Amino acid sequence: MTDLQGLTDTLSKIVGEGGATAPQRICAACVVALPVSGAAITVMTSGDRQEPIYATDWIANELDDLQFKLGEGPGVEAFTERKTVQVADLADISDSRWPMFAVAARRMPARAVYVLPLQTGKVGVGVLALYHLEPGLLPEKGLAGASRVADAALWALLGLRSDGILDEGDVETALDPHGWLTGAPLHRTEVYQATGMIIAQLNVSAAVALARLRAYAFVNGPSLAEVAREVVARRLRFDKETK
Repeated sequence: MTDLQGLTDTLSKIVGEGGATAPQRICAACVVALPVSGAAITVMTSGDRQEPIYATDWIANELDDLQFKLGEGPGVEAFTERKTVQVADLADISDSRWPMFAVAARRMPARAVYVLPLQTGKVGVGVLALYHLEPGLLPEKGLAGASRVADAALWALLGLRSDGILDEGDVETALDPHGWLTGAPLHRTEVYQATGMIIAQLNVSAAVALARLRAYAFVNGPSLAEVAREVVARRLRFDKETK
């Protein structure tokens, strides 16, 4: 049974102590206290940038990476719609919300996915994504606990920023309008570099450029990171090879 008070006390202590390991400790506490098998915290922006902060295991990491490559999935919906998204069974073929993600996710051990948005005011910071090896929705207490974990994750991320706040009027780049990822350790740097090069090659928006990159990776098989690496190395140009 979920011990909400015990979980709250643990999360309060982690947030109070802060530090770079706070997201990791929050995810660990979540897996111990809730009926889930793994967890991940991902920073996202309205400009379609998505950076994993911490994942408890390869399954949580792969679910995040899969959605970034395809541009769809429960995490993307939770972030864009600012709502909790639950998938009771990834093996349910009648669930047609995200057709490409659904097909790929069925090859993984995870059966259920629960994603909660991390937001402050009108600004979305990212998502807390949980998965379970068994199918089923989170019970009421489990969902309440997950909500508290999401709140803790938000405050932990805010604590990692130098100013501790998000400025809703700060517009720095097309992909990161609130400057949330400015100065952050990025895991997908080459993807964003490649996106910038495609913008210049095709004279399109950042969203269209990233969509073209994703489509090429999906059709041709390599990972998104591998395709981006080819673009950055100038071995692949989208104004020539992909026409």
